[in-house]
Amino acid sequence: MRPFKFSLTFAILASLASLLVLTWILLSLISFKTAEQDLFSSKNEEGRLLLASFLHLLPTRPLSTPLDLTPADRFVARLAAEKDFTGLAVIDRQGRVVYQRGGQNSFDARLLATLRQGGESSAFALNSRHLFRYAPLYDGGELVGAARLTLSLASEHEKLQRSRHIFLAYFLLDFLLLLGFGSYLLSRLIVVPVRKLLAATERITAGDYSYKAHVPGSREVAELAQSFNVMVEALRTKQHEVATYVNSLETANRELQAAREETLRSEKLASVGLLGAGMAHEIGTPLAAIIGYVDILRDELGTDPVKSDYLLRIGAEAERIDRIVRELLDYARPRQSQVEAVDVAALLAATCTMLEGQGVIKGINTSIAFEEGLAPVQVDSHQLQQVVINLIINARDAMPHGGSLLIRAGQGSLGELAAKSRVEQHRRGFGRRREDLSQLPHAPLKGVDSKIPCVRIELSDSGTGIAPENLARIFDPFFTTKEPGKGTGLGLAICSRIIDSFGGKITVESAVGKGSRFVILLPLSEMGRCRP
Repeated sequence: MRPFKFSLTFAILASLASLLVLTWILLSLISFKTAEQDLFSSKNEEGRLLLASFLHLLPTRPLSTPLDLTPADRFVARLAAEKDFTGLAVIDRQGRVVYQRGGQNSFDARLLATLRQGGESSAFALNSRHLFRYAPLYDGGELVGAARLTLSLASEHEKLQRSRHIFLAYFLLDFLLLLGFGSYLLSRLIVVPVRKLLAATERITAGDYSYKAHVPGSREVAELAQSFNVMVEALRTKQHEVATYVNSLETANRELQAAREETLRSEKLASVGLLGAGMAHEIGTPLAAIIGYVDILRDELGTDPVKSDYLLRIGAEAERIDRIVRELLDYARPRQSQVEAVDVAALLAATCTMLEGQGVIKGINTSIAFEEGLAPVQVDSHQLQQVVINLIINARDAMPHGGSLLIRAGQGSLGELAAKSRVEQHRRGFGRRREDLSQLPHAPLKGVDSKIPCVRIELSDSGTGIAPENLARIFDPFFTTKEPGKGTGLGLAICSRIIDSFGGKITVESAVGKGSRFVILLPLSEMGRCRP
């Protein structure tokens, strides 16, 4: 499962939004503090002027005289009509309140300090809701009292609150505009080029090295796209070099494999030749004597059915041994071919008639089909018939409960082998050379015109078929899938050797449970033969 990751657009916009929010917080702190200080300073100056005006209107007579109905009192009355006015108090030299308007406490530490020390001052309440302005009273240069003016800061807080709301509204509007415009710019300048490069990367990954990335954007993005195209060109060059090198390695491996197989073939031929010659020398003479004595005893004991049966069995097994020895000799040192013009259709028909007469293909539905006007081939008729008989017998053994066998003959060419796929076709002719198709079923025959006409013989059965793991080895000597004692594994190897000596090819296609099809191609031209 791939881990979840945010997109580039979201990451950039989130970062931009965070920066904008942080900037707004910093600016708001600075702005609000500055505005608050300016408002409070202005209010403080207003309080100083108001208090100074009040003190200027006070009479010079002693403070113990009532101040009612004086100009100072009328000024305070008008001032009290303002909503910011909270209170005003005046104390004399002894700290007694001689004038008060408003409900504020008349005594506080700063007012008494002003009475003792003189000098103007100001202070804000802990909740910053009120401003206290203090000033001393002098009479002829003598400190005779102190006054305190209290003003409300509610209007200033309302102004600050309105400023905050306006600032927040402007911030939200600017935030949305900047975020939208930034998203558009990011999409045009970064996201779209990156996505185009990503799409180009996917095409390169799919193997399309001819694709060129044309990405608009800033200089860095254009340089990145140019570097990407240079990289793709380098990859295409390297791919071509690697493909050329791999092809050369594959060619070398095929040649090494062919040389190895040819060496194994030569060694196997030599071993089989020595084995066949030795067996013919060591077994042939005593085996002939055994067969002769069996014939003599059969004549003498013909009246005894039990012993005659024993002798018949001994003779059959001895003849089987003789047949195996002859097969080994035929495989190791095949007899000289007597090449003649052979009518393939007539030979196939005669072979089927002979086998039917002997009951070899009893219970099998055999059908033959030939094309009209087949040209004769230059082969040994006896050897070709041996190949056909061997293939028919193998087909019969693959259909123990009966089935159908189709034998066809027609025109063909060596080139059709190259069209077979590696899965569908497995070719194993004894005598595989570098010109064979055993390792390269897709490649044409080297040194041979694949368009040379051939006679095509096809034998198809509905038997049990051949397992895929055995299909590639059925033409190898001594390989058999039959039960012990029922086959030597030389039949198909001899067939392949014979067809190979004709300059032809033999192939097989098979599927388990569906049957097998053997195809023989015999060239009509001497130039088309693939001789060892």
